Amino acid sequence: MKQARVRHPDFILCVPIVCLLALGLVMVRSASGIESLELFRNPDAIFNKQMVAAAIGMTALLILMHIRCDLYRHPVILYGAVLVVLALLVGVKFQPAANGAQRWYFIGGFGFQPSDVAKIVLMMFVAAHASKPKSQWVGWKERLIPIALVLIAFTSLIMWQPDFGTTMILIFMVGVMLFLAGLPIGYFVLSGIFLLPIVAGLVMTEGYRMQRIMDFRADKDHYQTVQSKIALGSGGLTGVGLGEGKQKLHFLPEPHTDFIFSTLGEEMGFVGTTFVVAMFLLFLWRSAIVLSRVESAHAQLLGAGIVLLILTQAFLNISVSLDLFPNKGLTLPFMSAGGTSLILCLAMCGILLNISRLQVTDNRELV
Repeated sequence: MKQARVRHPDFILCVPIVCLLALGLVMVRSASGIESLELFRNPDAIFNKQMVAAAIGMTALLILMHIRCDLYRHPVILYGAVLVVLALLVGVKFQPAANGAQRWYFIGGFGFQPSDVAKIVLMMFVAAHASKPKSQWVGWKERLIPIALVLIAFTSLIMWQPDFGTTMILIFMVGVMLFLAGLPIGYFVLSGIFLLPIVAGLVMTEGYRMQRIMDFRADKDHYQTVQSKIALGSGGLTGVGLGEGKQKLHFLPEPHTDFIFSTLGEEMGFVGTTFVVAMFLLFLWRSAIVLSRVESAHAQLLGAGIVLLILTQAFLNISVSLDLFPNKGLTLPFMSAGGTSLILCLAMCGILLNISRLQVTDNRELV
């Protein structure tokens, strides 16, 4: 069977990225007008910031789409990025607290969380080390030691902020990536025996964490999810109309960030929310096909990490809107207002589209 290497990015993979981004910009404009007017005396202020972030993110996507992914396992770049993240995670403790936590840097009216950068750097670090040829290693122990050290360093500093939710996401991401890399089950059993008491201790030593897990519907954030479900229920099949939603009028908190999915459900109804879920499923399906056609173990694992990060956050955000999980302040990828989140998300997609150019497939399948 004659095979050929794909030289262009996967166009089908571009569809959900572009659709979700475009719909997200529309919804940010609709959901943020009231808050923008009150905070900045300009109904388009938050939307304008999101447009700037989208432009920067698309520029990053187009650039990274043409940079070989082998670059992300070069030791100088990899360990340099780890050191930068460590410095950012330490430095954020000297920033002003917001809602009882020190998680943000604010520069020129824009803010970003170093923990968002930590997710991407850790994902790249795991992909680089877990995919190394066996000839370079005595065994899995040698691969796991650097991964474990970086994971412990990142999660310790993130817990210091404190941010328990992001810590759990990092541990989950590393676990899934190592499973995909072929880590023997015995290592997961040993890790579970080691980690479970630590996680249990972290939960039980902070009363509010235990309360959230045992009955998260009883805490103060339950007001948010009640309003979220009212918004979703009000939308019906086709919604009340774009810009006509009522829950964003100080009933639903954060209608343009944490709960933009609920705002979408109110204004575009079941049709709109189904479309968003379908786009994320298309992103998953097409990514799986693309990565199955890539020969490089490193590229496969790097791509899987990107898909895992984006879809895990999307799943958690939508689940919070549906009152299935307690609110952790996670944005909906591509859609929620948040400059850094959008830029990093589009940058990761640029790397994924570069990986899609490495497909090796039957000529008849190159569509």
